[in-house]
Amino acid sequence: MTTPRPRAVSRFVLVAVATPVVAAAVGVLLQLAAAAALPDPIAIHWGATGMPDGFGPAWVTLLLTVVVGLGMPLIIGGLGLAGLRRGDRGPAYRLMGALAPAMSVFLSALTTASVLIQSGLTDAADGPSIFPWLLVAGVLAVIVGIAAWLVQPDERSEPDRATAAIDPPLAAGERAVWLRRVRLSRGGVIVLAAALLLLVVVAAITMTASGSGTASTLLVVLIVLLAATIAASSMFHVRVDATGLSVTSVMGFPRVRIPVAQIADVEVVEVSPMGEFGGWGLRWAPGGGFGVVMQKGPAIRVRRTNGSVFTVTVDDAETGAALLTAETERARGR
Repeated sequence: MTTPRPRAVSRFVLVAVATPVVAAAVGVLLQLAAAAALPDPIAIHWGATGMPDGFGPAWVTLLLTVVVGLGMPLIIGGLGLAGLRRGDRGPAYRLMGALAPAMSVFLSALTTASVLIQSGLTDAADGPSIFPWLLVAGVLAVIVGIAAWLVQPDERSEPDRATAAIDPPLAAGERAVWLRRVRLSRGGVIVLAAALLLLVVVAAITMTASGSGTASTLLVVLIVLLAATIAASSMFHVRVDATGLSVTSVMGFPRVRIPVAQIADVEVVEVSPMGEFGGWGLRWAPGGGFGVVMQKGPAIRVRRTNGSVFTVTVDDAETGAALLTAETERARGR
């Protein structure tokens, strides 16, 4: 693993922690300064035409600026910072360092602009379209995100790799099955629970303040989908036998099945969920392929004959990889 380097950590703190704090603070101060000149209630929701169609108290935008514009970026930043301090490196950390300030700038700029354009109005319904400010906030977010990406050093960790073999080898006609169950690690549970809680808070604020049936329904659907995703990715059964590798959620779906005929090679690797895959669960990483990444530590990594890669983190990965290698070689007649 890479030895921790202060430069990577300090740059990440600058872009993923300090920048969101500054962006949210500026937004809150500007909104507070305009409070005396705002109508009561203010517009807090805009329809498909860009015009105001939902109204509520001014504290709603302040709360959204802090909870969403600062809360979510700081969750991202905190997770990334913890991994970098352990010595993990990878493009996922750099992406997190760019995403956190971009998200904060976008949300803080948009909520603040939505308040300032109502300054001096008697009736918030007479307010202008939000579309130009949506575009401005998007452009600012892109600029900040690109700058944050470029500021961070491009450092990568190389995972420890090893091959495993059964000693003595499987005899002709001998059959073996290796079974394991892997649960989502505490860190993964915290991250997913925090994301679900944040979405619930945003939904509650939106439903209370705007009263929009469409927005409320959409948010409820998103909450249900996220909860179902968390349930489906919280625990997997891993099986290795003569037919190949099978990784199945306790709910039956998703399921990954790799027959021995499709396996080119098998190895044991040490996986850092954040560094390599950007998080936990069913993941995909550029260059790293798909993976069921439930915890930090040993994993079975399979390279298919078509070049694709699949990784599953699991205890006693050495034994599982050894049996899978033996069954693959036996299927080839070795």
